[in-house]
Amino acid sequence: MFAVCTSLEYDLRKFISQSNRELVINKDLENKAKTRNKNLKEPLNTNNYDMLIELDMGDLVSIIYNQSFEFKLNISHTELLKKYFDRIIPIRNRVMHTRPLEIGDRSTLTEVAETIGADLSFWDWNELKKTRNTILTKPHEIYLNSSLDKYERDTHVYHNLPVPEFDDTGFIGRKNELRDILSLLKDRKTQIISVVGNGGVGKTATVVKILYDLIDLEDNPFECILWISLKTRTLSHGEFTNMKNTITDLKNMYEKLHDLVIKEEKSPKDNIINFMSNFPTLLVLDNLETLNTTEVIDFLKSIPENSKVLITSRHGIRELEHRYLISGLDINDAVMYFRLLSNYYNLDIHQRPNNTIKDLIDGYLYRSPLSIKWFLSSISKGINETKILSNKDKLIEFCMSNVVEKLSDKEKEILQLFLVESKDLSHGEIDYFINFEETELMLALNNLISTSLLSYTKSKDKYTMNQMAKDFLAKTQPPKNDFIKKVSQNRIKLNSLMQDIKVRNEADPFNPKSLYRNLENTNFRIASFHLMKALEYSSDKKMDEAFLALEKAYSIAPDYFEVYKIKAFISAENGDWYNAMDNYKIASEMCRDNYEKASVLYLFSYFYVVKMTDYEQAKSLILEADDLCPGNLFIQLQKAKILSYVGEYKESEEILKSIDISAMETSKLKNQYISIFADLYKRKAENLDLYRDVEIKVECYKEALSKFDLLAEVDHKTCRIMTKILNDLSYIPHSGKAIELLQKTVSDYYNLLLHSNQFTGDFIPIYNRIYEARHFYSEEFLEILKKISIKYKSYAQAIQEENMGMIIKKHSGYGFIMNSQNTYYYHFTSMRYQDFEVGDTVKFISAKNHKGSIALEVELMSKFK
Repeated sequence: MFAVCTSLEYDLRKFISQSNRELVINKDLENKAKTRNKNLKEPLNTNNYDMLIELDMGDLVSIIYNQSFEFKLNISHTELLKKYFDRIIPIRNRVMHTRPLEIGDRSTLTEVAETIGADLSFWDWNELKKTRNTILTKPHEIYLNSSLDKYERDTHVYHNLPVPEFDDTGFIGRKNELRDILSLLKDRKTQIISVVGNGGVGKTATVVKILYDLIDLEDNPFECILWISLKTRTLSHGEFTNMKNTITDLKNMYEKLHDLVIKEEKSPKDNIINFMSNFPTLLVLDNLETLNTTEVIDFLKSIPENSKVLITSRHGIRELEHRYLISGLDINDAVMYFRLLSNYYNLDIHQRPNNTIKDLIDGYLYRSPLSIKWFLSSISKGINETKILSNKDKLIEFCMSNVVEKLSDKEKEILQLFLVESKDLSHGEIDYFINFEETELMLALNNLISTSLLSYTKSKDKYTMNQMAKDFLAKTQPPKNDFIKKVSQNRIKLNSLMQDIKVRNEADPFNPKSLYRNLENTNFRIASFHLMKALEYSSDKKMDEAFLALEKAYSIAPDYFEVYKIKAFISAENGDWYNAMDNYKIASEMCRDNYEKASVLYLFSYFYVVKMTDYEQAKSLILEADDLCPGNLFIQLQKAKILSYVGEYKESEEILKSIDISAMETSKLKNQYISIFADLYKRKAENLDLYRDVEIKVECYKEALSKFDLLAEVDHKTCRIMTKILNDLSYIPHSGKAIELLQKTVSDYYNLLLHSNQFTGDFIPIYNRIYEARHFYSEEFLEILKKISIKYKSYAQAIQEENMGMIIKKHSGYGFIMNSQNTYYYHFTSMRYQDFEVGDTVKFISAKNHKGSIALEVELMSKFK
């Protein structure tokens, strides 16, 4: 290429000097020639060949173009001349000034050499034709006769930049990277710039290209560019080899730099700093990962303000720097590089279909320029393609060395998680499976990104591990079995929880533990795990742990409305009403659809009922929920309850009567419906006069109690409504109907009331009140009531013997025995004396099964007295 360019310049000079025109050149060109050669003799015109030698191709073309009529050129020749040399002159400048070549430079000059004689026929172009013939027949003579040294004279920047390594194909792609890094170099705010990426990804080549562009800019801010290579290994003829005389420590680096700067009576480091203070300097440290980072940071902190440092490294330095990540080539640029390099090595592999080459580059060669060069140069040596791809160990080790071994154990554990899971992972997933402290996790993730082992895509909110790192770790540090097992167990636990949430969503959708959109993305999924843990802690009154779990959920998914809903619920349980109200409002604003918002408003209204007893505010919220989801069963039940609280009995009753209990699928929902219905009639009765309206009052109670007949099984919450009604009836001993209703209900629901009282003690005041008016009640009823009102659990907990206890609960085929140490399940087949009653003291043999503690061979010791 040098030979072609010099031949063209030779032919242009001959054409100008032999045109028999003594044309005066303009002052700029005259001054340029005199500056380059102070021995030039007058006159300085177009016949002075010594003067023409000092001018470049662009100068020569401008002389011909601007005075074309003097050279007897027609318009078509003149325009064609300009068209040709507009393409050639930039290439000539890159060649003559040892600048990085671009794609197509070589082919453009080849085309010019072949066509210029025919297209620009006003000159014979003999020198170019001779050079072209030499290239075709005796190319070695071109190398022997060419010298580039004298042409590197136009730059005003003192530098020692290396010769580009990519002139076999020209520089390819990286348009965004070239623009961004050049902008950072010219930006006064950034003093330390790190170009980070895997080994072989093209960091050095990109930086060399940028710096050669930079020294040719008029607004280049640097007077000096000092380049120090810290590379210790290289790819040569398809083999990775150790380099000789490399810089291995900071002292060597200072000594190498010291040779490039003005020496004074100071230490090498001080002289370097002093030089950079006096001359705006860009110091380039290529492959910095080979040195100790801590020592380098101390040096970088002393860099003068008017100078900068540009670093290429496989990992960042974590402090001071503006980090710029370079990854593999764009796939189309990688294919272009592959084809050009294949052609350069005289292979035919570039003739394969585009998709085949893309699959090879993307699946096996990591889109890495070094990997592509290693692959093609190995083929050019005659090595089988399959064998090359199955023996990438040396390539991967070369590219990943000085990176993985410097990672902390926590960082390595994160990478092993990616190997086990074999997919991109969100922050929440990594946090769940690894379970580090948040600050430790973020520090580890940031460092892995700085090494380019991981990348983060904001739009997907996912971390990705690069394929080369996967291949390297799978070969050198595969996950151990116990780690794989731990990850698997955590995954099973998470999937089980998600299934539980799904079941709960279907059965009880407005329960606080029913979480919507929990599978929408992985962060919501993991946040749901922590939200459920928070609810568990709150239920156990471990509020500190509950709020820590909430904070974890928030850090993982701050845009998930359920985080605020659960925080509101737990705040309310903790007595923090302001935060509860605030978070319910935030949750409702973050919902995406009417159903979600209705679920939040439902719980918000529940909060106002239970915690604030502000029924009007609760009514407003539940009516808004009803507008959002009209006809929803759960909202209708809550609406009916709240309307009864504000005295709108008729409206409440209309809602309840419109609901078909037989269509309800769960016993829990049926109990909820009946308890609201019964409570409605109880409230109606409470507003009636104890004496004047006693008949109507008792009828209301009777109507309330009749609703329990619709239930196959009455749960404890619903039983408490029944107990409250019975308590109200105990205040009406002057009414025969009230006494009859009270005695019948207690007899019918004896076992239910007996067991319920063990947890609540609600029947103790009822018994005391009835006993005072015992002459109104039967002896049999009083005996039953006495058994119900005793809290057997308190007696049971006083029994200290290990194999003795009291029966506190009895069903048709099983029951429970309690003592001070434990509660034991027993089955009727274990009973030696089968006529047991609640309150009986028994002895037994204790044992264990998968459900817990059990009692065997149960024997009666004494009846309760």
